[in-house]
Amino acid sequence: VLDVGCGIGGSAFYMVKEYGVKVVAIDLSSNMIKIGMERAEEMGISLLDVQFEVADATKRVYPDNYFDVVYSRDTILHIKDKLDLFQRFYRCLKPGGRLLISDYACSPDEHSEQFKAYVKQRGYNLLSPEQYGKVLEKAGFVNVKADDRTDLFVESLEKELVRTETIKDDFVKEFSQKDYDDIVGGWKDKLVRTATGDQRWGVFYAEKPAN
Repeated sequence: VLDVGCGIGGSAFYMVKEYGVKVVAIDLSSNMIKIGMERAEEMGISLLDVQFEVADATKRVYPDNYFDVVYSRDTILHIKDKLDLFQRFYRCLKPGGRLLISDYACSPDEHSEQFKAYVKQRGYNLLSPEQYGKVLEKAGFVNVKADDRTDLFVESLEKELVRTETIKDDFVKEFSQKDYDDIVGGWKDKLVRTATGDQRWGVFYAEKPAN
């Protein structure tokens, strides 16, 4: 499995433990990769099973027909040329290989000025879930499923808010009140943007033809 934007390795560790796969886990952040390697050691996960790498998915070249699965969670929103990236994924997947992505998206409608300012400030490049699916098809993928699962995103945010509020005192002691306010405020802002309809969240599945 190629895990694009792996962060500190949570998804990679889960896949290794639950499915017995081997993962190449890449991220632009050397700090994230360092923490991921430390966590792997703490959890007794071999670095042969999760191979961490500081790499840019838009530039890193892997052998053709190499991976069984490409996975990415909430990372590709930063990348402008999604078609080129998806073509890279297509080439490095084996025939019959599968791709699973979750990512920030937007509504196909005209957006509020506040949302436009947010996207610009963040440097995001967002598509509607339907547009996202069409780019995957253009890259050569088949059996593409582009699902708007903003409901799942909202549910997760609401749960995290409740959970984080219950550990507020411990969190502030370990980090700071500002860190807490930034995180909680960011989640609440996302709930506002999804409620207005501007911000969406998609789950995307696709396959490379078997022949």
